[in-house]
Amino acid sequence: MTVEEKPIVMEVETVVHRPDEWYVEAASRGDREAFDQLVHRHQQGVINAAAYYLGHQEDALEVAQESFLKAYRSLDGFKGKASFRTWLLRITLNTARSFHAHRQAIKRSGTTATISISAVSEKEDQGDLELNDSSGDPHELLERKELQQLIEDAIQSLDDRARRIIILRDILGESYQAIADEEGLTLGTVKTRVHRARLELREIIGDFL
Repeated sequence: MTVEEKPIVMEVETVVHRPDEWYVEAASRGDREAFDQLVHRHQQGVINAAAYYLGHQEDALEVAQESFLKAYRSLDGFKGKASFRTWLLRITLNTARSFHAHRQAIKRSGTTATISISAVSEKEDQGDLELNDSSGDPHELLERKELQQLIEDAIQSLDDRARRIIILRDILGESYQAIADEEGLTLGTVKTRVHRARLELREIIGDFL
């Protein structure tokens, strides 16, 4: 008798790339792991948005934590007018604005504040806003770092409305339509504000842009 050979079946794990909305719905039902996935996907964008708004990395990390906490508590308020990312970035910029106003009030009153960022992961803690460069040329690296700092300082000098629109459009790459939908503005208004903010930056930075 011969033994019938059976084919060996290898189980291959399939990675499912679900849209943000799937995780939002699951998280709104109390699934914390689903929200953790959203944090993992968007944490760097949130940190960058806060850092460009505030001009300070450690403050940005604190704002990022607060923004995710606010987003989690407000999931029922996500109506899908724009993407979850755009909605989250709007929360981030609003949180950064409140944080900045609070800090300014503390400075005026002369009170010293103690900031705790103990919950920040190692990956977040090492995050920075420097432009990536693979050349290794120290002169080029220095020039890029100086340009990066110049851009950050220029963005800091804009008023709140212009700063928000430039960060969303030119730093984080949100579409005009997504910004319009989430901010409750017309498409034409968003484009006009972006254009004006860019002109302001060109005046500030001059030949570097």
